[in-house]
Amino acid sequence: MIRIYLDWNVVSNLKRPEFKELKDFIIENKQDLQFPYSPAHFNDLMKSYRPDNELFFEDLNTLEFLSEKHLLRWGKEGIEFLSGTPKEYFEGEKNKEDVFSLMDMEKIFEELDESTDELGLGKMGTLMKSLFQSQPSGIDVNDENQAILKKMFPNIKSGSTMWDLMKDIGPFSKKLLQDGAYYKDLRKSIGEQGMKLNPSVAGNWNLNEVIKNIDEFLSNLGTEMTYLEYVKLSLKHKKEPINEYEYYTTAYLMLDMIGYKTDKLPKPTDNMQNIQTDGEHSFYGAYCDYFVASDKKLRVKSKVLYNEFNIPTKVIEPKELIEELRKVIYKPPKEIGLLEEAFSFCNQENFVESIPLSEENKVEAYVYKLPKFYFNFFNFVSYEKYSEEGIIFTFKKVFKNFSRFIYYTEAERIIESITDFFGYADKEERDLKKNQFVYESDDIAFEWLFEGGLIRLIKDEETKRPILNYIISTKKEDSD
Repeated sequence: MIRIYLDWNVVSNLKRPEFKELKDFIIENKQDLQFPYSPAHFNDLMKSYRPDNELFFEDLNTLEFLSEKHLLRWGKEGIEFLSGTPKEYFEGEKNKEDVFSLMDMEKIFEELDESTDELGLGKMGTLMKSLFQSQPSGIDVNDENQAILKKMFPNIKSGSTMWDLMKDIGPFSKKLLQDGAYYKDLRKSIGEQGMKLNPSVAGNWNLNEVIKNIDEFLSNLGTEMTYLEYVKLSLKHKKEPINEYEYYTTAYLMLDMIGYKTDKLPKPTDNMQNIQTDGEHSFYGAYCDYFVASDKKLRVKSKVLYNEFNIPTKVIEPKELIEELRKVIYKPPKEIGLLEEAFSFCNQENFVESIPLSEENKVEAYVYKLPKFYFNFFNFVSYEKYSEEGIIFTFKKVFKNFSRFIYYTEAERIIESITDFFGYADKEERDLKKNQFVYESDDIAFEWLFEGGLIRLIKDEETKRPILNYIISTKKEDSD
């Protein structure tokens, strides 16, 4: 299936008359497309939640229709490809505790006192609090940084303790994320320190050179760090190693803070959380084939970071989606046979790399990028020639973006698509083998014999993803 990530504005606008053509196209081709949803969609959706708001539930139903059970989420161990509907996710979201209440240090340590006291361990919270009160914050307040530090941590001074800092982090985080005027004022203060790009100049930069130009800007200020080194520095306080999600979304946010395609936040309800959520949409979009966004600044910043991190996900606006998908949705040819079509894919225009003969590689092989998603799943094909014996075409799903996994439903649907096309008389047996293929055995194969060859749908030993082989014999039969 072709994986497409829609930002929230696109999802919400599908109910509008001007988006009817796009919605109808999606309905018509839904079996070949996949639209994962993420927590970022709920960051946007929950802003309008009220039990009596019919538009909220219309948007929730739209998200459910699009995404089915395909949830993308960053978890403790990394990215998670989960099965659960948006309505199921909503049930957890509507009663979720305010995250900022979990950052109230006084409350946290009081509750810790109560818990440990009941267990006969004494007041551990009070003990830990006294330890933090004895440790200096490590922050040196001087004339250069005093103004901006006071905006962030109003109670900070050179003699502040780690406890003083910890108490201020919760209120600062809440104000930063939820108070748009506060965030814009902080962004302005950063600019007054000289850390702001000239928008009329930066706005005209080539997208492929934005990060390089920011590095030059920082160097001209006398700094010794690159832009991405600043991103890493901002996360250095964390005890755990910096993860992919934090690194990417922080890089996105800092583009805004340094003045590149700055979000103006025009509505009274707009705040830094809007930008944070956009960064999350951009991050999850990097796990898909297409990222579709209505907001131009979101598209541009995503293109900048995708280029910097070598992510080939295509960033487009909604009005381009139909044309783009018509180019890549696969329909079996009527004029020529499948084998003839397979040979046509292997041309210089689609060529990626060759694997020459060697002691390890007993056959010469050539890899090609497919012009369409073959059976709306495979995106690369390798061509291997076994001397006089035969030829093998191997169709694979290869990820060049952040993604490394497929959903079980993707494997199920490609099996259904290929077995429907080549034929499988016993549907009950097909479904049994399909479930074994997807959820159990690596040895299950679907095979079709044809004159002079064999078609095989098997599981890749390394990636566990389905692969499709066309095995063609070119060996001449011995004459009598």
